[in-house]
Amino acid sequence: MPRPTETALRGRARTLLEAMTERARWIYALPREEAPAAVRAIALAKGLHAAEEESGAARYEAADGKASLVTFDSPELDVLLIEAAGSEAPPILAEILERTRFYAQSALLGVALDVKDPEAPKALRTLAHMVVAWDEDWSDLFLLHLASPDPVVRHDAVLALTVAVMVAHDAGPAPALLDEGIRREKFPKLKDTMIEALNVVRGVTGAPVEMTAVPEPGAS
Repeated sequence: MPRPTETALRGRARTLLEAMTERARWIYALPREEAPAAVRAIALAKGLHAAEEESGAARYEAADGKASLVTFDSPELDVLLIEAAGSEAPPILAEILERTRFYAQSALLGVALDVKDPEAPKALRTLAHMVVAWDEDWSDLFLLHLASPDPVVRHDAVLALTVAVMVAHDAGPAPALLDEGIRREKFPKLKDTMIEALNVVRGVTGAPVEMTAVPEPGAS
């Protein structure tokens, strides 16, 4: 498919920002090396306290509950993911983004939409952490990867889709996408992965989980 124009990509990024603003949840990917120290310094300077600080993760909260920052280090994606929440979080997040820089959603979308790009699966997995609300464009993006002729791309798309469901707290189109993928998949191990992912999605959303029979000891 032809690469979207920069105007289209920026427009899509604005749509994502609007969805985040509507839900008071803003999620971005930051450079790993410099971001943790900057996030901590700015959070404490703005009056937030460190509720949790563990290896690779931290949580900072305002005493009145009107702002919080949660960070998660992802060596696999080579980013520090940050989620800001609350009515007073935006200016704090804005200062962090200005100091640390961030991976623009429009750029990530441009890479993810080019499934032949070796970095496309990584871009999709990064974007999966930003799905605060489902819409048709999200569904189309995951479908694009799930329909790839490359089984590695399909595998990564299944994992990314599962992440998106957990971030959104909503299954959205995931069950239908996985059902279709299971019907089409020719690789048994990848089909099993899709079935496991569908059970995870069902578990997250409270839907019935399909149970797999456990063979008796010694059974062949």
